[in-house]
Amino acid sequence: MDVIATHGNADFDGLASMVAARKLYPGAKLVLPAGAQEAVRNFLSVHDLDLSKLKELDLPQITRLILVDTQEPSRIGTLTACLENPAVEVVVFDHHLESDSVCAGPSKQSVVDSVGATTTLLIEQLQHRHIPVTPFEATVMALGLYEETGSFTFASTTSRDFEAGAFLVQAGADLNMVSDTLYTPLDPDAVALLNDFLEHSDVLYLEGRKVLVSTSTIDRCRGEAAGVVHRLAELQGVDAVLVAVMMADRVEVIGRSRRPEIDVGWIAREFRGGGHAVAAAATVKGQTLSEVKERIVQLLTTHYRPTLLAQDVMTRPVKSIEIDTTVADAGQRMTTYGLNIFPILDENDHYTGIVSRESIQKALFHRLGNKMAVRDIMQTDAYTAQPETSFHDVEMAMIERNQRCVPILKDRKVVGVITRTDLLRTLHDDVLKTARTRTMGSGEAEAAIGGPHRNVKGLLRNRLPQRLVALLEEAGQLADRCEVSLFVVGGCVRDLLLGIQNLDLDLVVEGDGISFARKLGDVLQARVKVHERFGTAMVLLPDGLKLDVATARTEYYEYPTALPTVEQSSIKKDLYRRDFTINALAVRLNGKGFGDVQDFYGGQRDLNEKVIRVLHGLSFVEDPTRVFRAIRFETRFGFHLGKDTIALIAGAVKMNLFHRLSGHRLLEELKLLFSERDPRQSIKRLADMGLLRFIHPKLSWSDRLEKLLSAIDEAVDWYRLLYLDRKMDVWLVYMMGLIELVPEHHVKEILKRFPFSEQEAIRLKMARVGCHHAMRRLASKRPLKPAEVYHLLSGLSDETLLLLMAKSKGDTVKRHVSAFLTTYQHVKPVLSGADLKEMGLKPGPQFKQILAQLLDARLNGGLRTEAEERQFVQQMVHASM
Repeated sequence: MDVIATHGNADFDGLASMVAARKLYPGAKLVLPAGAQEAVRNFLSVHDLDLSKLKELDLPQITRLILVDTQEPSRIGTLTACLENPAVEVVVFDHHLESDSVCAGPSKQSVVDSVGATTTLLIEQLQHRHIPVTPFEATVMALGLYEETGSFTFASTTSRDFEAGAFLVQAGADLNMVSDTLYTPLDPDAVALLNDFLEHSDVLYLEGRKVLVSTSTIDRCRGEAAGVVHRLAELQGVDAVLVAVMMADRVEVIGRSRRPEIDVGWIAREFRGGGHAVAAAATVKGQTLSEVKERIVQLLTTHYRPTLLAQDVMTRPVKSIEIDTTVADAGQRMTTYGLNIFPILDENDHYTGIVSRESIQKALFHRLGNKMAVRDIMQTDAYTAQPETSFHDVEMAMIERNQRCVPILKDRKVVGVITRTDLLRTLHDDVLKTARTRTMGSGEAEAAIGGPHRNVKGLLRNRLPQRLVALLEEAGQLADRCEVSLFVVGGCVRDLLLGIQNLDLDLVVEGDGISFARKLGDVLQARVKVHERFGTAMVLLPDGLKLDVATARTEYYEYPTALPTVEQSSIKKDLYRRDFTINALAVRLNGKGFGDVQDFYGGQRDLNEKVIRVLHGLSFVEDPTRVFRAIRFETRFGFHLGKDTIALIAGAVKMNLFHRLSGHRLLEELKLLFSERDPRQSIKRLADMGLLRFIHPKLSWSDRLEKLLSAIDEAVDWYRLLYLDRKMDVWLVYMMGLIELVPEHHVKEILKRFPFSEQEAIRLKMARVGCHHAMRRLASKRPLKPAEVYHLLSGLSDETLLLLMAKSKGDTVKRHVSAFLTTYQHVKPVLSGADLKEMGLKPGPQFKQILAQLLDARLNGGLRTEAEERQFVQQMVHASM
């Protein structure tokens, strides 16, 4: 006998999952082992789902127990007896990732995954097996899906839940019934409970989040308390709510979180309850209401830092100058690093004061740049703080003193600074996110990437292999022990937020990156490859995984297009040296901050708005190759260039900076650009911006070029579908196409400008000659035999053959090239030179002639078997005698 059951006090997700599971296990009996919520009971009083009563079951007759929406033995009543019977097969479907699981044994089956509702997991199973559902069944499943995801508004909701909802709507789910069932007005008892919560609540500020802790002694609203808690969270606009309600013989703990980083599931499990990060509950016996509340507060304040400290906000490491530095030198350094204030250190590296740009400029105005040192104009009475100083105290001091920068000192040494930017970002992050959400439609808000201080721990765990996440967590723990800050940065963060898989992880350390990499290598028993000159290292694990580790650094350029000069710095400065805002993102890997997004320059906003934007006005002047990367990302992601970015590109073009670029740097960018999925669109963009002429002055956009590139697109797409077991350089085909439009006597100029490899240069030169000759022969009116086509094309590279297909206007040439690539080039005689020796022939020039004729005969269809080849050889030998 098959039995399907869910947890006690069943909600709609549990009920819906049971109904869906019965579709997978026809004939199974549905059982509620320990009651259901009032809303579920009301629904069942009107709709018959053919549920069985537990007391009517003969437990020894159960051969398979299917548990949905729970894994905990303590929540399935007397059915736990089945778990002790080895003859009972146990199957689990659940979206709660818990350690206390009935499916821990090797003989147990389970489908456990972190989605918004267990119903989603069952719907996916139905879709995979092509099992249809009736409109009423779809409606019941929709009740579970909508309730558990808060109508797709809870932070735990995933894209898979939306897909499951779409399936149910297509199956005919009655959303009016879903709305009428789930969204009922509060009755008087619920209103009384809500008021009692409001009167007995306290707000905790934990790591920048607002958490409401409340209690009530009103127990008239037993079944609806969870709904009231959800309303309480919405009403108060807090990030999480934890309540304790006094019942007759127990205390009910209920938690709801709108931010997964405040994990109410963890709190509930501390009380031996269950749930997940955004919704959880527990029953506590033997404790008073006050004791339970005190324990909740203790858990929260122990697990989450109660207040922001200076060390949580400060920027580090810090650029400083020596006390004897001249005013002129200090001014030059401020310009180089883009700073307005410098802390000043004495000969022992101890803090002595600060100097501002205003003071420097005044001294320079009076022509004292080389006559005065910063000791003569520094401010020595500025407010300073310790790492453990409350952020609130720093905030008040900055406001009262009108001080733009606060040095953070430890043992008289500067370990960080808090600037006005740090202050504003910390104070107004929530305000900015709220205002931004209000300016969007509901659909836009759901799709938004997130605010500057978003936590993506869940995304890391969902979108990266478990092994890689474990490595990042271990690296973060090591960083805590080494007292350094560790981040994953750049393109992998961008792709994580866009939902694109990218396993090329770059780590940045605020401190000595090489030293940290060596320690990480010891911990992971991995090989470490060090590049001392660049302050980087690569950690190579035995299983093939690798992590690139670098020191957080800043850079400046001695002159336009020069390679940058690099110096150690903070993560903020490290991100500022990146090319675009969408690449200037980092995710913290340390301890409790694991998963916190570091977004100083609006990268998440630009991901939402699908815009490519540089970080500062001189970006393209310092490194013109960024223009090509901008176009590459624009095409790859379907984004658009920002207005300012377009204007800055136009300025760089007018300055002719691209002529100063080395051919090597420009070629590397062109290779990457032409290797994207739509090079034709990128080349068109280059032409629109006047950049083709920097490849060669004779290059410009034309109808002829557009038609040729479109034809190359088709040829490359066709080639990819062949799945040939060899590498083809796509970029080279498009480069051949561009060179095709340059007059013959200018081709040498391009080959001289760009450092193509010897093989690449040969292919580029041969493409023009080979294409012309082959096209003329293949297009002749006289039909060509396969062997003729083979010998004509066998000396050409695959890239040249694709260009040949693209250039040909008729189908004849394309058919010949297609036949060569798919068939002719794979034809080989059965007989080899060794076989000819066995036949009594003496090795010599005739071997080559015989094998060549065998190949031709094979290609032309004259020979099909080994016996025919042997007969053919004997005839040749006989004829030559």
